Amino acid sequence: MNTVFRKEIKYLIPRCSALSLQRKLDKIMERDQHGDQGNYFIRSQYFDSLYDRDLADNLDGVYHKRKIRLRIYGLDAPVAKLEYKCKNGQDGVKYSLTITREEALQMEQGDFSFLLRYNRELATRLYLRMTEGVYRPKAIIDYQRLAFACPAGDVRITFDTDIRGAGYPYGLFEPVSTNALSSPEQVLMEVKYTGILPEDICQTLKQADDLPTSNSKYAIARMQYL
Repeated sequence: MNTVFRKEIKYLIPRCSALSLQRKLDKIMERDQHGDQGNYFIRSQYFDSLYDRDLADNLDGVYHKRKIRLRIYGLDAPVAKLEYKCKNGQDGVKYSLTITREEALQMEQGDFSFLLRYNRELATRLYLRMTEGVYRPKAIIDYQRLAFACPAGDVRITFDTDIRGAGYPYGLFEPVSTNALSSPEQVLMEVKYTGILPEDICQTLKQADDLPTSNSKYAIARMQYL
């Protein structure tokens, strides 16, 4: 199990601003080691309860928010990351567990029993929450990500583009029909860090300070298809 504590701030910014920031960040940060020069594909399959309590908390602006999702980095991936995100304002913690492709497909069918075989606190917690809440897949979201990293402050800055959602939330490892969730002229930037944001990065990001904060991808996708 992997556990990450961090602050997370999101901005929806114009593509021209994103390109300008990326050029500046290339001088002070490293591109993520994954993908092609820090660029890679992500698919997330979000789960929610029978009565969509996680979506309702997000839309209502509740301080404590929870999300459960499966994440893959290619349709041929042999494994998936089961992630449980807990966010209090801008402070959050993400717990993750790597599961097999077969187990991910079991989850898609509402069978979470395999989690009990892991004998880990996170697996047991997720089993209880998802079973009691009758969790099922509610959205599939695809996008391209460019990521920058800096060891000081454990900083990650990501730029997500071509964000698309599927009206039918099944088929994690399959090609699915999707629709755009945002304008091609907009980029979702996420700033994630632990402790203090280094001064040079903080100064570089000042041009985004007055730009609007984004809603979650999950909420945007669900509202499009409700």
